Amino acid sequence: MTNNCTSPVARVRDLHDLLGVIPHLLGFHPEESLVVLVVVDGQVELTARADLVDLEPEGHLEVLLDRMMLRWPAARVWLVGYSASERQGWRMLRRGRLHLGDALAGEPLCVSRGRYRVGSADGPRYGYDPATAPSAAAATVHGLQARPNRAAVRRSICDDSVPSLGAECSLARALQRVAVLDSAALPAEMDAAVAAGLAAPANQAPDDLVWLALLSTDPQARDRALLAITSDSSEACVALWSQVVRACPHGLQGQPLALLGWSAWVSGDGAMQSICLEELERLGESLPLQRLLDRLNHAMVPPSFWNDLRAELLDAVQPGSLQAGPDEPASHIRDAHGEGAHGQVA
Repeated sequence: MTNNCTSPVARVRDLHDLLGVIPHLLGFHPEESLVVLVVVDGQVELTARADLVDLEPEGHLEVLLDRMMLRWPAARVWLVGYSASERQGWRMLRRGRLHLGDALAGEPLCVSRGRYRVGSADGPRYGYDPATAPSAAAATVHGLQARPNRAAVRRSICDDSVPSLGAECSLARALQRVAVLDSAALPAEMDAAVAAGLAAPANQAPDDLVWLALLSTDPQARDRALLAITSDSSEACVALWSQVVRACPHGLQGQPLALLGWSAWVSGDGAMQSICLEELERLGESLPLQRLLDRLNHAMVPPSFWNDLRAELLDAVQPGSLQAGPDEPASHIRDAHGEGAHGQVA
């Protein structure tokens, strides 16, 4: 799921603008997808994407839409389908239109093979070139990327190859370094390492990145890294923890992936956030930060919530105590919208 709760980055004047900004809101160009834009008072509050195949079973699409309308009851909703098969795209759009009724903001759109239609499969076809829309240019100026597809987002952080000898050597040096430190010194070490990394995320040596990964395995140091994420620093945190994940030897990616996921959530990069959760599940992890972030994702909690949650943690949580048991939710996090659309958004 991709949330957009920041200041407006583009003005949508027509359908061409709407189609132009969607890849930037998602972070990639969607394929075989249904995209849902939730609009409140003229501003996009949520941009969500689901695979068409995941929404095919009876009730799955309807539960997903219900969850959104429960959170934003006054919203108007745009539906855009993307498929090589117009028939499949329109089948899903008709279900969505029937379920939403008056909550629709405008006629559904179906994008297929470089063209799009509005309202129905019998309407005229128009050329689809989102890069030419003024909204796309405005979003690019504001730093919103539109990667070729979702797989490209995953490739930006995940390396499935055999870990290099350099990564293993960096880990050996990090283990030697931590062996001579008292555990009480690790949170301060994390503070210093994160500060250096945020100052110049692109200039970190492999040893520095693996050092951050190893420090994150200490609960108190990990919590310092979490609290270093702010609205202002979140994009730099995404850049830093992305590099840490890529630099990690296998077996050490868990906590860095979780911290990257939190950074992505705060920055509004829902695609990156969801991919981090998928990778953690693929690795068989069940980490406290992972479980809390998963609840935020399912509950469609906007990134603006982090300001209040972080302030509460700074006031009430001692570093190292931010650990939830398997069934223990974070303060104020409620999964009020059910589990019916589990894993289908973003």
